[in-house]
Amino acid sequence: MNRNVLVVGGTAVAAYVLGTRANRPTLAEHPETLRHQVERLWRDPQAKKRRAKFRKQRAKDARAAKKALQKQTAKARKTLGKQAESARKNVAKQTDRATKKVRSAIAA
Repeated sequence: MNRNVLVVGGTAVAAYVLGTRANRPTLAEHPETLRHQVERLWRDPQAKKRRAKFRKQRAKDARAAKKALQKQTAKARKTLGKQAESARKNVAKQTDRATKKVRSAIAA
């Protein structure tokens, strides 16, 4: 009976050890480290083309945004310029009216 327990126990330990080692990846199966994978992907010609295309598209988007911003800025400057001129004229009119009232009050 003791012998049977030892045989079954030994078989269980051996099966456990072999089972855990069977699931372990070895270096031979995965020789590439993460750094090597990144370098390989960075040097990939298709990836280079995609990065260049992405850069060109972003540059095109930046130019379009710059042009739209310049257009809106010019429009705002024109509108604000008109409003500023109108405000200046109104202030000048009010100043002239006030000056006339003061002069007429002094003359009276």
